[in-house]
Amino acid sequence: MLETNRKMDIRVIKTKKAIHEGVLQLLSEKPIDDISITELAQVAQINRKTFYNYYQNPYQVLDELENDLVEEFVNAVNASDWDEWYNGHEFDFHKIFSCITRSVQENRETYRYLLKIGKTSDIMIKIESRLKVEAIDYFSRYLEIDRDIIILIVEYVVSGMFAVYRKWFSEGQHIPADEIAKKIGIISLGGINALLASYNIDIKIGRLEF
Repeated sequence: MLETNRKMDIRVIKTKKAIHEGVLQLLSEKPIDDISITELAQVAQINRKTFYNYYQNPYQVLDELENDLVEEFVNAVNASDWDEWYNGHEFDFHKIFSCITRSVQENRETYRYLLKIGKTSDIMIKIESRLKVEAIDYFSRYLEIDRDIIILIVEYVVSGMFAVYRKWFSEGQHIPADEIAKKIGIISLGGINALLASYNIDIKIGRLEF
């Protein structure tokens, strides 16, 4: 029974992946309103009945694809274990930028398709919002400072970071992703540490290594 369920799960994942890729391919050619279930099934190499086993229309496919990408991005960050980032005096900022860079690189083709149809900004906004919530919660557990300062730090870093990544995608990703992450890190560390110093807070945001 377990083996049968495992095979079914693999088949479902494979089928949904084909449908996702089919939607992205067609969206690079035409608006979503013009995509029919018949042609989507043909591109995904499935029949219409199989499509309706999972979705009602292409809009649901695109929404699921976006949400999956957001979850994958946030999970990539959380996988590094936020609780290990602080040693009592210094935060290891390198880990979060490494995770973000890796997630961007691994999903570059999906982002590229979404860019063609003007959806990259929507995805980035969703990821940005989720990451802000996670970061504010994390820093609030460790920093005994005013929550407004924590929110200011998170807004500064996360909003700035995603503004850079949006521009990076729109201009064709000519600069390597790890180089972009390094520059964002340098700017972020300088700004955060200067802010903390202005409040005489003895906590360093550091260890940025690439």
